[in-house]
Amino acid sequence: MTPDHPPKPVSGRTRRRLVVAFLLVLGVVGAAAGTGLLKGFLPGTVVAGDPKASGRGDPAPPAVQTVKVIRPRIDSGFRVTTNQLAVVEAFYQAGMRARVSGVVRGVSKDIGDTVRAGELLVDIDVPDLQQAVEQKDAVIAQRLHEVRSAENNAKTAAAAVELAKASIAQRAADATQAENLRAAKAKKFERYKTLGTSVTPDLLDEVELEYRASAAAVMAADAAVHKAKAERAEKEASAEAARADIDLKRALVEVARKDRDAAATQLEYARLHAPFDGVVTSRAADPGKFVSNATTSSAGEALVTVSRVDLVTVAMKVPDTAAGFITPNTEVFVEFAQLPGVTARGPITRFSPSIDPSDRTMRVEVDVYNGSQEEYRKLLGRAAADHTLSSLIPLDPLLMAGAAGAGMFRSRASTHKGWTDGNALPADRSGGGRFRQIVPGTMANVRVSLDNFADARLLPSGAVFNRAGQPYLLIVEDGTTKAVPVAVQVNDGRLVKVAITSTVGGRPVLRELTGNEQVVASRQVEVGDGAKVNPVAATW
Repeated sequence: MTPDHPPKPVSGRTRRRLVVAFLLVLGVVGAAAGTGLLKGFLPGTVVAGDPKASGRGDPAPPAVQTVKVIRPRIDSGFRVTTNQLAVVEAFYQAGMRARVSGVVRGVSKDIGDTVRAGELLVDIDVPDLQQAVEQKDAVIAQRLHEVRSAENNAKTAAAAVELAKASIAQRAADATQAENLRAAKAKKFERYKTLGTSVTPDLLDEVELEYRASAAAVMAADAAVHKAKAERAEKEASAEAARADIDLKRALVEVARKDRDAAATQLEYARLHAPFDGVVTSRAADPGKFVSNATTSSAGEALVTVSRVDLVTVAMKVPDTAAGFITPNTEVFVEFAQLPGVTARGPITRFSPSIDPSDRTMRVEVDVYNGSQEEYRKLLGRAAADHTLSSLIPLDPLLMAGAAGAGMFRSRASTHKGWTDGNALPADRSGGGRFRQIVPGTMANVRVSLDNFADARLLPSGAVFNRAGQPYLLIVEDGTTKAVPVAVQVNDGRLVKVAITSTVGGRPVLRELTGNEQVVASRQVEVGDGAKVNPVAATW
């Protein structure tokens, strides 16, 4: 049924009221829906006595992680190695510098020339030193003349002594003669006195005077004897002084010779000789160049440098963590970087017994023969002959020093720098193709086999992780992880030897691994310290 009247149109004000009412209803409905949603996600307020206070409403604890753990192991046949970068050095190297000032007169050798021990390399012109030596020679000649003069004076004094002895004998004879004459005069005087009146007084007085004169003659003869003895003592003293003068003059000769030898030594400094067999590796002197005395001024550049390169020394720096395992029997394998296929294998030659505090390393050296196998065998033969010769010399330090200064123990046949060094290692060139010399100054890679760790417990290198610069092991104890600080003693990139560090009385103490530790071998940082874990033993 159709209404009689059509509906009235809605005014604008009514329309706005309807829109506002609709929006209010929509807002109320949305707020209610939001409250329901939040209530489903957020925990409600827990009050005393609420069942939720028991924890039945908390989320479930995280699941316990399963980690693989390993134990330190002992391998009696394993040797830990460390790879080191080394420098090849000449076996010997000496930079020859001037010890006098002057103009270079001549240079007999150039770079690359071979030299023999004692061969002249540089000659410096020093006329003042030459004149000084000649002057000292003249002084020696003068002193020798003085010695001869003193010897002649001594002969004269000795003759005077003999003359004084003869004079004493003569004076003694005169004294005896005077004594006998006095005795005769005394008897004559006594006889004349007994004659009484038969002898005139004048004659008796004459005889008495003769007697008294003979007695005076005896006294004079005795005085002459004493005088002759005094003269002999004087002559003997003069002879002793003459002999002492000879000793003085001879001592002055020795002083003059020492003075001349000192001047000759200074003159010898003007000639630089090769200290050993080798090759010239640098030269900084030419004829006419003025050179200064290196002992009184800045040393500067060496005039000539001589190196012995038939042997080379491979020098490396081993870190202090591995230094304690270096022994005279430590084996090395040397690979020369610029000579592929050229290697050397054997025990080290020498090592420093202390750590360099500047970089915490120990210097280790290996001597390698820089020639063919045939030349190496010949070298060993010559070295054995040198050793036989040196064994004939008594072990007196002064004699040994003199022999060493004469080059007896440092000839080209010698393969040793020290008395306890072994022979140099031969270079294996079987894989090096064409023969090439090992050049000093190049680099080498050395694999050092440390002590046999027959009683040491080892771990994989990955079992150690670092935190703030301190190495740690992550150990599982009673199902919980624990980061334990350690000191890395050896690490060759595959295996590591560590000791657990602790503090006792304020001092660090190291403790070896027992072998019962359960060590997390990987993902230590991900697992974390203090985490509950389920350890599963793994083999390695």
